[in-house]
Amino acid sequence: MKRILKKISACAIMAGCISMLSMGVNADSLIKPGSRGSEVYTIQTKLKNWGYTGAAPDGVYGSNTKSAVMYFQSKNGLAADGITGYWTLLKLGMAEINSTLQIGSRGASVANLQASLNNKGFSAGSADGIFGSKTYNAVIGFQKANALTPDGIAGPITQTKLSYSNGNAIAAATPSRGTSSTQEMSADIYWLSRIINAEAGAESYKGKVAVGNVIMNRVNSNEFPNTVKGVIFEYYQGIPQFSPVAEGTIYNTPDADSIAAAKEALSGSKPVGSCTYFFNPAKSAGSWIVKNKTYVTRIGNHVFYK
Repeated sequence: MKRILKKISACAIMAGCISMLSMGVNADSLIKPGSRGSEVYTIQTKLKNWGYTGAAPDGVYGSNTKSAVMYFQSKNGLAADGITGYWTLLKLGMAEINSTLQIGSRGASVANLQASLNNKGFSAGSADGIFGSKTYNAVIGFQKANALTPDGIAGPITQTKLSYSNGNAIAAATPSRGTSSTQEMSADIYWLSRIINAEAGAESYKGKVAVGNVIMNRVNSNEFPNTVKGVIFEYYQGIPQFSPVAEGTIYNTPDADSIAAAKEALSGSKPVGSCTYFFNPAKSAGSWIVKNKTYVTRIGNHVFYK
């Protein structure tokens, strides 16, 4: 009888462990139908380039993306559930194995994590490469905001979500004047995509790139701050140069087109040439610009001046 009870107890414990493991896997499911954003766009691009789908990337995880993911999973020895979790991300080259960071971890990976959290608005303190309580709380805050398990451990899923929401994985771009670091490049994409989304969210793709073009022209001009963030948050006589800073919409999450437009503008695309000013005549008279600058063109609701 005792042996039977022991077997039942062992089975119950094992079942409980399996249940908890399954819950963990589900909680860690990062990208799935209904997800949107730059990481989805990157997945779609990879799947298209590798021949798993013919659909154009749009940053929206719909039925076509799910089918392509399932096809990819079936060809790579993974469970074909259509959900892009850690192992699928690893196969796609979008996650690194053995990359868990937690309280007590130290080194460059921690410093990069802290910088990314700070750039995203979750204060991890100084990027000193030491995973302490401040970094722990920042990780939890980020996880809660992104529907991840809030355990304070920056595993591959959390790091991947943080990386792609900051734009780290978007391919090569030109960094701000005077710097060539990956960290600065990531911050540039992060802020540029947000100002594009806030200023030109309803504009055409060309209109979005044009706004990014203006920001980059300012970055490269001696008349303005020399970083993307500096340009966006510049004040003149106590007034922000860009209304989304005053309105708070600068902090809204950008859509896939805005991120792609930021990438293109950073890569040197110039649909409005050397313009350093733009405005929407329906919302502002732009009197000073009209009187002091040269009109170049109009794209959608925006007029551009140099």
